[in-house]
Amino acid sequence: MMSAVSGAFANLRISSRPRAQLSFKASVCPGSMLVLPRPGVARSALAFLVEAKQNSLRRERTSEKARLRNKGRTSEIKTRIKKVLTAVDAAQADLPKAESDLSELAALMSEAYRVIDKGVSKGVLHKNTAARRKARIARARQNLLISAGLYKAPESTPDVPEASLPSENDGISPSELTLVR
Repeated sequence: MMSAVSGAFANLRISSRPRAQLSFKASVCPGSMLVLPRPGVARSALAFLVEAKQNSLRRERTSEKARLRNKGRTSEIKTRIKKVLTAVDAAQADLPKAESDLSELAALMSEAYRVIDKGVSKGVLHKNTAARRKARIARARQNLLISAGLYKAPESTPDVPEASLPSENDGISPSELTLVR
């Protein structure tokens, strides 16, 4: 019985000088050691393991809750996008006569945009991914309107406007101009 008790306290040491002990910070940042604040107070290595384990278990629980929340949001986003694209396909079969015939589609698109924007604000979607998905929905609607003859696609314009030559009012003569590459 006595040997069992002495064996349990074998890891504990009482010393008169402070000893370097591992801490949570030391496990995260190797090379940094924590010195105990009071001499004579011993801390076993098991206490450190329990602290780190408690922190990791708490982090696992919160991560799992966040994962389930994010999974629900992404599922809702995908569902809304599918509803819009299905409505566009159904409208392709029976082309609308006017834009007012697409009021249901407009409501579905608005709902999809709202859910996508909410996903960005909650950190579920990256803003560029959200922009790409919203553009996909808008492009599907625009293609529907073009095929119905309700929208005329704009003619392609050059990306870079033509450079204008300086006029006499600018105060610069054409000989003073230099090309910069």
